[in-house]
Amino acid sequence: MTAWGVVAVCGIGGGVAGPFLDVFARRVRRPGGAEAPAPATSLPGDPADAFSAADARAEVPTPLVARASRRAAIAEGGTVAVVTASAFVLDAIRLGAVPQLAAYCVLAGALVVLSVTDVRTGLVPRRIVYAAGLTVGVALLCASAADGSWRPMLDALVGAAVGLVLLGGIWLVSPKAMGFGDVRLAGLCGGALGWVGLSVLYVGFLAAFVAGALVGTVLLVARGRHRLPFAPALALGTMFGVLWGTWLGNLWLHRW
Repeated sequence: MTAWGVVAVCGIGGGVAGPFLDVFARRVRRPGGAEAPAPATSLPGDPADAFSAADARAEVPTPLVARASRRAAIAEGGTVAVVTASAFVLDAIRLGAVPQLAAYCVLAGALVVLSVTDVRTGLVPRRIVYAAGLTVGVALLCASAADGSWRPMLDALVGAAVGLVLLGGIWLVSPKAMGFGDVRLAGLCGGALGWVGLSVLYVGFLAAFVAGALVGTVLLVARGRHRLPFAPALALGTMFGVLWGTWLGNLWLHRW
């Protein structure tokens, strides 16, 4: 298959996978978030029954609200599909038809899901992080075996350790500002960045903190939010590192 054929396949695959990733992300709920307190008991004919019935009728979505909700869901699913397809295409253009391309496409899909769940619920589900870490790790291990080079796997372990220690330290200092799910995700991102190169690891985390600072400042000023979703920043920094980290790292090292 030609290089552009691989790009086309990745783009189509990302576009098809996007809506499924969005549906999967919608199933993530904050524990207890959807639960409502049990209504107080009352005798038949009590005036409170009238209010309860009125409230119940008011909570039933009207056809107009239902259609608007469906349109919003379709729009969000389409956005996730476009983002996923774009990430797959960029990975294919940057890496080409190499064994590790599958690993970084899986990583991109996981980063999309985790970013969406963090924005919507404030959660970075560990099951998704662990499943993605296992899949990406096995794929990169197979890629190293195919290339006959094990140094990238060692760098990946170093990268995962750096990510865990770096964000773990921040979590210990300020647990209210960052959840432990971000720490787990940093281990996954660090491993994927480290496999490409240690200079890429540096560029990726630097880009993540810059993106987090910019987005955090905007949200803090606009909404006064103190707990900011950091998974999207980690995702952006990781993708930036994978796509352009090698070039920027070499430029930095040659300059100094």
